[in-house]
Amino acid sequence: ENLIRQGIKDDLFTVYYQPKVDIASGKLVSMEALVRFEHPQKGIVSPGQFIPLAEQTGQIIEIGEQVLRKACADTKRWVNQGLFSGRVAVNISAKQFELPDLDDRINKILSDVGLSPLHLECEITEGTLMESPENGLQMMTRLRERGIHLALDDFGTGYSSLAYLKRFPLNTLKIDKAFITDLPANTDDAAIASAIIGLAANLNLLTIAEGVETAEQLAFLKEHDCQIIQGFLLDRPLWPDQLENRLKAEQQRQEATKISP
Repeated sequence: ENLIRQGIKDDLFTVYYQPKVDIASGKLVSMEALVRFEHPQKGIVSPGQFIPLAEQTGQIIEIGEQVLRKACADTKRWVNQGLFSGRVAVNISAKQFELPDLDDRINKILSDVGLSPLHLECEITEGTLMESPENGLQMMTRLRERGIHLALDDFGTGYSSLAYLKRFPLNTLKIDKAFITDLPANTDDAAIASAIIGLAANLNLLTIAEGVETAEQLAFLKEHDCQIIQGFLLDRPLWPDQLENRLKAEQQRQEATKISP
């Protein structure tokens, strides 16, 4: 807990990004901001160690705001450079989602950085949302009214009611990695993944599959019309300068394609 407190005070939480790629075009269309805790003496502290404790102590609220501010600042820079026109996805923790003024806090960071809310997507886990679905619905509605996109993370693991799912003002469903890992060999997971993609399509939602690591998984998802994927098959999480280089290389490829007959 003291290490986390020092991390917040000394700005030791850094942000890196995992690209999300459109299956049809192969283009990077968005990215997920992930947090790393780099301590000068202890080295890199695993998120599995510090995030659950930070949730318990409430320190996750300050960490979450630092991550959001850095992610928005990086995205603003790439948008200004003409390298990026999509959205950065930032995870909203359960403690943050309980804040009655969460929308105002997010709006202040966007305003301070100068980033349009159209470039931000908030990822909320299914479990977090179902702790208080009616309050969650009100907050999500307010965020959507500001132009922020909303994704339901870890879908299929949080036991959400389909009646609620229909009411939530979502843009995206993320299929949990647990249903992707054994594709396409595991017939149960294959049935669940294809059902989630079909459900999302019927609700006019985008589908993102996370944890895609093999060509076989990609082929299955493409065949079943999943739109976006993220995972080690395409990119490991990248530091901001690495992602910037990735965006520049993609821009150069696109320009070369336009020039060539």
